[in-house]
Amino acid sequence: MTIKIQTEKTVIPIEIGKLNFEFDVSDESVQHFREKAMEVQSELNLLNTELDEEQTFTIAKSALQKGYDLMLGKGAFAKIYNQTPSLPFVMKFFEQIANGVEKELKKMGFEHTNKEKAQKYLEKVKK
Repeated sequence: MTIKIQTEKTVIPIEIGKLNFEFDVSDESVQHFREKAMEVQSELNLLNTELDEEQTFTIAKSALQKGYDLMLGKGAFAKIYNQTPSLPFVMKFFEQIANGVEKELKKMGFEHTNKEKAQKYLEKVKK
């Protein structure tokens, strides 16, 4: 008797206009994403302070570049900005991607850290 188990892809496909990307959901990649996402969020929070228009543009563009490249791979921001050269639109896309990725990660069981999962497993084994 053979037990067949279908493997699952460790990516979330993402389409933005005519561009196709993949968000890597391997354990290492998700951990790296969550660590670096806080840095990007901190940069975006600077936009809530009093800045002139040029500073706002520079900070927003830099943060979005880091965020897109973190989620979708190096060069992703340049491709997206080339397709849609408007920071407000690119920022809107980023929010949609971040929300969508977080939902998909939760569906895949990434809502808890690996440490928490291991702890729950060990508790079950002890019983």
